[in-house]
Amino acid sequence: MTEIRTEKQYEVACERIEELLKVVGNETSPENKNYIELDSISNLVADYEEVYYPVRKPELVDNY
Repeated sequence: MTEIRTEKQYEVACERIEELLKVVGNETSPENKNYIELDSISNLVADYEEVYYPVRKPELVDNY
């Protein structure tokens, strides 16, 4: 997969990330296949979230 295009693909990718987080830790080698998959899917999810779930800058609000 080179891009997440639908909400369903996004949900599946997030579920896979949750599964991979159970087997990949700080001690996992960057050469490990699960580490590589986690890194790749995380980047795809981040790209999707930038477009469809952007983080907005906080607005200053008067407390008067």
